Amino acid sequence: MDWVQQNIVNIIVGTLIFWLLWKRFIAPKLSGVKSISATDYHQFRNEAHTLLDVRSDSEWQSGHPSTAIHIELGQINQRMDELSKDKALVVICASGNRSAMAATKLANAGFEPVYNFSGGMGSWEGAGLPVKQGR
Repeated sequence: MDWVQQNIVNIIVGTLIFWLLWKRFIAPKLSGVKSISATDYHQFRNEAHTLLDVRSDSEWQSGHPSTAIHIELGQINQRMDELSKDKALVVICASGNRSAMAATKLANAGFEPVYNFSGGMGSWEGAGLPVKQGR
């Protein structure tokens, strides 16, 4: 018990790091989610797919992929029936964290293939992919 009391901060930090790694890297891999980079998306974008932006409404309005549909991460469970299971699904957010969580939920619900867009909107814009402002 003394060891636990002396190392409680380390235990909490370690648990938090494990949880973050699990959500970002391990859970998506276990569910079959693939990663797609901006470079790969340049070639992939002509294939039939749905591009899903899971950021908040204010983030969406400040600029989003021009062909994306918008469903915030917190609404995925209630609105996934709006998405087609007949084509690939590419999920994007600001950095890749929320999209990894959404992609994992969608893959676990039977969507396939599901891709997490690596690097989020920063990578999207950096690659010169089209961005639309507003709704």
